Amino acid sequence: MVLEISIEPSMITEVETYNFTYRHYPYTVYVDDQRILCIHTTSSQTLSKWLTDLLKFTPKNTPVIVGLTAEHQFTRCTKRGVKDHRYDYISLCVGFHCLLYPLPEQADYYNAKQNPKPLCDFFANPRVIAVGMEIEKVKAKLEKHHGIELKKAFDLRAMAVEGLKEVGEKVDLWRYDLDKLAKTVLGKHFDVVRPEKKLDWFDEETWWYLYKVYTDEKTMFITIDTYLCYLIGLELHGMIHGDEAGCKSKKKVNKKKNS
Repeated sequence: MVLEISIEPSMITEVETYNFTYRHYPYTVYVDDQRILCIHTTSSQTLSKWLTDLLKFTPKNTPVIVGLTAEHQFTRCTKRGVKDHRYDYISLCVGFHCLLYPLPEQADYYNAKQNPKPLCDFFANPRVIAVGMEIEKVKAKLEKHHGIELKKAFDLRAMAVEGLKEVGEKVDLWRYDLDKLAKTVLGKHFDVVRPEKKLDWFDEETWWYLYKVYTDEKTMFITIDTYLCYLIGLELHGMIHGDEAGCKSKKKVNKKKNS
């Protein structure tokens, strides 16, 4: 059984203005009967408010597990191999809320209003724990190219090895990709059907715009990947540390399995 996924633009938008300081695109991504609210923005003000509200409405003295993905639009190669270059976006997910933030070049005049400082302050918070695939690589590149330091970051494969010791003795969890890890940790129901063709990043109509809009399909799979990182990280954190958050996550997964 596979996940039924879809996406639709939200009815409430702030895209009619050409003030890039506040511009953002909201989407609703459906994973079976679960709604995930995704905000795509270049606004550092919108980013800051999203992160501030996240911490504000999370119980104090509890860890904040954050699913994190970062990706390049293109893989640049040189004579020496794949070039080490900046990420094009970062995506965060906590609960059923995701945020997609295109990361600007450090000397980009047009995106001067984009500022990673809210992200720097957020990840400096000792409560915040970033979880994702190949997180050490992501951590190093974010710090090198964007000045964003992840104070606490855990790789999902490493967490799986620690949290699923019995499973780890039978299989090599270090070789698992995100989808296989999701099915192993969350259950067979968490099976995502991926498109065979490479996804287009931008709508043709906005390709030459100053503010490019990701295609709905690309936005949907970015959201799904980050959401899975969050769910897997939350579940494994509960297994390892025995906290209530992980137990709640496990109950939801078991409910899905039995349905």
